[in-house]
Amino acid sequence: MKIGKLIICLLFILVWMPLTSEASVQGARQSPDVKIGLWEKQSSIFVSADAPFVLLDSDTHKIIKKYDANVKLFIVFKNKQLFLNDQPIKSKNIGIELENPDADKGIEINKKSYRGSMEIRAAVSGMTVINKILLDQYLYSVVPGEMPDSWSAEALKAQAVAARTFALYSLHKHEEDGFDLCATTHCQVYTGKKAEKTNAIQAVDDTAGIVMLYNNKPIYAPFHTTSGGYTENSEDVWGTYLPYLRSVLDDDAQAPNHHWQLDITPLEIQRKLAAVGHPIGNLQAIELSPLQKPGQNAADRTTTGRIKTMSFIGDKDIVRLTGNQVRNIFSLKSTRFDISMIVPVDKKIDVPLGDYYKKEIKVDLPPYQEKNFITDTENIRRIHGRTGEIISFSGFGWGHGLGMSQWGAKAMAEKFAVNKNGDFKDILNHYYKNIEIKKIY
Repeated sequence: MKIGKLIICLLFILVWMPLTSEASVQGARQSPDVKIGLWEKQSSIFVSADAPFVLLDSDTHKIIKKYDANVKLFIVFKNKQLFLNDQPIKSKNIGIELENPDADKGIEINKKSYRGSMEIRAAVSGMTVINKILLDQYLYSVVPGEMPDSWSAEALKAQAVAARTFALYSLHKHEEDGFDLCATTHCQVYTGKKAEKTNAIQAVDDTAGIVMLYNNKPIYAPFHTTSGGYTENSEDVWGTYLPYLRSVLDDDAQAPNHHWQLDITPLEIQRKLAAVGHPIGNLQAIELSPLQKPGQNAADRTTTGRIKTMSFIGDKDIVRLTGNQVRNIFSLKSTRFDISMIVPVDKKIDVPLGDYYKKEIKVDLPPYQEKNFITDTENIRRIHGRTGEIISFSGFGWGHGLGMSQWGAKAMAEKFAVNKNGDFKDILNHYYKNIEIKKIY
């Protein structure tokens, strides 16, 4: 009998071993819960719900009180204590749950409605509001915030899988804060039920549990608006080599920001540099190699042309900045750009008439692009110094250029719809290399 029981136990272990030996997230058989930090350091919050709800002590799980739908509560934290409608309560952490969970109903926090349940944690710095919600219900709000709900179904599905994978990869980002993910761009923008859209919800449901894996773990799955023709290698943007983030050709020509331009004066450049701690004085020149075709760019650019470093030369100092620093300082859409000096021309000239007279003639010639002076390096773009001179940034794409280009995904999905050949997995395999696309719950 003992041998028989031992055999049964061994068989049970062998059956379940494949499930428990994989990454923990792969052991899930339904959408896992995630904790989203909505607000931190709050001194007061409004609470309500569109269905009957209960307040409970999060530490003891005892119900504090039950409330009818649409009852409004005001919770304040002061003098190291929580107050509920001006009455002190003993609980340090409060839970908020619907009395009968309903997918169509929500809990309202500060006039925004959210699925799932809530926890309010009090600390010295104030209250932290945490939304506990199923991962896929969280994505109902995230996906339409990242991609228009009117776009093709396969593009929305690709976005849903990328957002789900990104969330699973990032689960421990805010572990020290007591939750998994925040509700801002630091993780993914999450604003609750109001942001939800029908087609995005369908895309999330159609791809339920599907993620991108590398070495059996969720990948870091960034995405961006548009690449400007080519996505980027991870090490050329953030310095870390990831085998699944490789540069690929991107058909995003229909994107509004496939090509963009920003004109700025030398004085504005000086002021913006000084504002971030780089007082270079009067701008004399900018050092940057010309933007070339992919594979032909100089050492200060990536192979696709995104800027690694560039220098601003003033009469007091020279500052060398990374492409990302330049993008942030001057609010550029991407780091794949070139610059040119646009010099105004005189609007009138004097024409001699004989030996003693001249006539003033108005002209309407357009500004012209200043050609590089003969210098020690062809990369030096000198400032001419004429009144009205501008520096024109001419760039491509919007975003960091890593992973999926959303406008490129849109173009691929539209082709699939016409050709009846291809789906969201083809989109993902184009932008993320050497991955496994797998349903894990």
